[in-house]
Order: sequence, then structure tokens, then C-alpha cells
Amino acid sequence: MQKSSFFLVLLFIIALCSCQNNADQNELVVIAGTGNSGFKDGVNSELFKPIRLSKYKDNSVLFADIFNHAIRIVNEDGEVTTIAGDPDKKGFANGNADTARFNSPHGVAYYEKTNKIYVASAKNHVIREISETNNGEFMVKTIAGIPEKKGYKDGSIDSALFSSPHGVLVRDDGALVVIDIGNAKLRLIKDGLVSTLAGKSDDDPVKVDFFYPIDITFDGNDILVADAGNHKLFRVNPGISVETILLMDTLSTPHGITVDNESNIYIADMGTNRILKIDKGGFFTTLVDSTMDTTQVSSLNKPAAVLYDKGYLWIADLDNHQLKRLKL
Repeated sequence: MQKSSFFLVLLFIIALCSCQNNADQNELVVIAGTGNSGFKDGVNSELFKPIRLSKYKDNSVLFADIFNHAIRIVNEDGEVTTIAGDPDKKGFANGNADTARFNSPHGVAYYEKTNKIYVASAKNHVIREISETNNGEFMVKTIAGIPEKKGYKDGSIDSALFSSPHGVLVRDDGALVVIDIGNAKLRLIKDGLVSTLAGKSDDDPVKVDFFYPIDITFDGNDILVADAGNHKLFRVNPGISVETILLMDTLSTPHGITVDNESNIYIADMGTNRILKIDKGGFFTTLVDSTMDTTQVSSLNKPAAVLYDKGYLWIADLDNHQLKRLKL
């Protein structure tokens, strides 16, 4: 074989391997859920509209399962375990996992320092805490808001009011940040008090053009907000400023938001059934586009949340009742 032909073949093999590696890297796989709505734990699990995600211990992921009214976890092998709630326990009740009740839980967060889970219990209009006892049982209690009473009021945690809280984060100091969608405000729970960080009223500490703020994530000390109603992203520096994140393209109902270690933003763009990566310059890369082929596993039906963790992007595929994962 002539040298030129040999090198052409070699280049072809390298290119083929490179394409295969990229395919492997960008393959979207189903981690949990059969695709049918239902309620079942284990490796052949059934979910019913998984909505929000959070990192949890032992490399697992915590998620809120709306219509099962449950808080659940999934490990890397796809095994699902329910911590509290189930479809037959819709309502409100505190207590141990067997008796606790939720109504459409949305936001979830995990605080590693105390081994506690926090839940934005949307239709209960409260923030809940799930703690684990020494014998491995889970206990649920309300830590802010008045159960079944929606409204807007700052002050002590037992008198403050929320209206359909959808997202919750835990700061390093243990304070909670809540996106209060019904009031279109960003709230803070700290030292037994609820206060407002940002909102659209003139008397809010930081005024911002929220319309339907639905998800939040940290980027350092900043809080990034996905606003599904006006198709924008906001960066809030609590107590100081807020800015609209400049984008080189348009969003359509951004419903989930997360960031990686380089401050790249990932969006579950529900209106277009796409997963997007946005760099610091505001430029878009489409990671998953369900309009291209709706017959494959890469097809998404209302992606609701994204979570970056250790080089992977987890996706809550709402109307396919599945959790999926993409290697970045």
C-alpha cells in the first residue's frame, strides 16, 4: 500500500473512532421510568411526572414526583426508592414516612452537612423538611408557611405565607432560597424568618421583571432564575442587583436550569422540547432536540428539569414519566 493511501485509511479510522466517541458521549439514556405513568419502586420503576432534581448522597439523585405526591431517589443503576408519600396519600400531614402526605411537591434540595432534605410543597403552600433518624426512618415536618393557606407575608416562619413555591435551594450556611411562583418572588428562609430577596413590586429589595419564575440554581453566590412566563433568565446578586442574562437566541418556556463548574448554563426548554447549553457569551448549543426524531430515546416530552453532576446532565422528562441522563 502506498504511503498516501495508508494515511488516508488511517485518517478515516481516526475520524470513525472520533465520531463513535462523540456518539457515546452525547447518547441520552433512560435511567428510570418505563414511559408509562404509575407508581413503582425498583429497577423497573414507574413515575408520574417527575418535576425537579437534586444531588443526593451516595451518588444518587433526589426527585419530586408530582402526581405520585412523593419524594423519591434514584441511584446510578436506575433503582428508585420512595422516601415519603405515594399517590394514595395526597393531602397534607407531617410525621413519619408512612403517614406523611404531600400535595404536588415540586422543588427538592439536599443539605449534606445535616443530612436533611427540603421540599417546596407547591399545593400545600409550605416548605417541608425531611430528616433521617438513627434507625433509618424518615420524618417530615413543616418548617415555613401555613399549610393549605396561600398568600404573601414575610416574618416568622410560622406566620409567613407562600403561594405555590416551586423551587428550593440550600446555601452553604443552611439558609433556604425559595422561588415563590404564585407571588413571583424570590424568598429567603434564615434564622426562623422569611424575607423577600427579589420581586416585581416597587417595595421589594431588588426589583425584577418576574412573570412566571419557575426554577433556580446557584452560580457561586449568584442565584440564576429561569422565568418560564417571559422566556428569560435572570441573575440575582442578593441585596445588590439583578440583571437579565443576555442571550444570543430565544427561549421558549425555560422550565429547568442548572450550571456546571465553568458557569455554563443548561436549560430544559419545555416549549421546544430541547436541552440547551448556554456559554458565558450567551451563545447556544443544542444538546438534545426532540423535533429531529421523536421515535428515539432522545425524544423528550416537556423536559421539566436539568441537573449537572460530575460530567453528566440529568433530565426530568415530565410527560414521558422518565429520568434520563446525558454524558457531556
